[in-house]
Amino acid sequence: MEEIYYAFNPWWSEKDFKSGIPRELYTRNFPALLKRKQIEVIIGSRRVGKTTIIKQMIKKTLKSKYPSKQILYLALDHPQLSKEPISVHLRNFRKLFLHDRRKKLALFLDEVQESPNWAQELKSVYDMENVKIFCTGSTAALIKMQGGKLTGRQIVTTVYPLSFREFVDFKGAEISMDEGYKYEKILDEYLAAGGYPENALKRSNEYLQNLLEDIIIRDLARLYEIRKLGVLKDMFRVLASQVGSRTSFNKLSNVLGISVDTVKEYAGYFDAAFLIKPMEKWSTSYNDRIYAQKKIYFLDTGFKTLLTGRRDIGAKAENAVFVNLLRKKETCGYFAEGEREVDFITGSFKSPLPIEVKYDSDFDLDGRKFDGIRLFLKRYPRTKKIIIVSKDKEAEVKRGQTIIRIVPLWKYLLTN
Repeated sequence: MEEIYYAFNPWWSEKDFKSGIPRELYTRNFPALLKRKQIEVIIGSRRVGKTTIIKQMIKKTLKSKYPSKQILYLALDHPQLSKEPISVHLRNFRKLFLHDRRKKLALFLDEVQESPNWAQELKSVYDMENVKIFCTGSTAALIKMQGGKLTGRQIVTTVYPLSFREFVDFKGAEISMDEGYKYEKILDEYLAAGGYPENALKRSNEYLQNLLEDIIIRDLARLYEIRKLGVLKDMFRVLASQVGSRTSFNKLSNVLGISVDTVKEYAGYFDAAFLIKPMEKWSTSYNDRIYAQKKIYFLDTGFKTLLTGRRDIGAKAENAVFVNLLRKKETCGYFAEGEREVDFITGSFKSPLPIEVKYDSDFDLDGRKFDGIRLFLKRYPRTKKIIIVSKDKEAEVKRGQTIIRIVPLWKYLLTN
């Protein structure tokens, strides 16, 4: 076991190690994270970059003059490491370097859900030991499976596929804000390829197909004991074709030949695996928010491209705006009356901010495609600002007391 520990912790031997392209979005506040007591739980899809972020955090720990032999990293999905509880690994670590129990240690635990009785182990180590714990997991069910054991002891961070800014950085592109045409080209690639780091660096449909299979079979099928994998996959394909549209679980039930309850369960599984995220209707009515049709968005547009091809560019643009709002933890919903709707409403009911995505260059604010915006202004005349996300048009107009800002998608994603 000692040989494996050394292999995973090259800094003990003063060796350098690779930590990938920086993702400062998740590591820039690291000094504050290292000081606070709570367990840092980092969740997200497979291959979204959690291990890379953990390695970058370890580098920052070392740069802070933290003693290298007080830092332990464990990939708990390793066949031999997964056999032992976390407390046993910690004891072995102390024994290896004869650490005094009063000495503070830093533990970085990758894929923690693969470790035996992990939630109780984390609780015990947190309560009894002088340690700072960082851990990662691949499904949101990781939180639910704890049974409340870590309540008050954890702070959860979700890692999303690359933002557009990160995607540009990964491409190594140096572009000024007055070179919008260059951003437009990279944006087309971003909407098609999505934001999984490896796929951003070297796009491959085979990579995304294998990743999707891993998520569905290794995560969902194992965790939830799903028997009808074919139906589960079919539902995911159907959802890919409905991104940005109001989705009826009853219709999905009829199309797939399964019960409405099963449809809802499957949607919940996709959500837990960071594949999709449903959005409720924006309404003052609780019943509307709960029972009205949901809009379903993918957390990565690469999977939509994989399943539906390069078409539906407008739906992918809308999807990118949604994930951008999600990444910023902005609460949002769609506004709709009949066929007229507005894609996203953020802010409060007293001070709403509508965001409408029209990924084209032809704008006529009095045309039919802006019926939803005009209806919203009729219902909420005190609205101060509206954002319309375009393909390449930029302008600002005023309608009554409302400022309507039209902004290209690339600029919206970079500045909001």
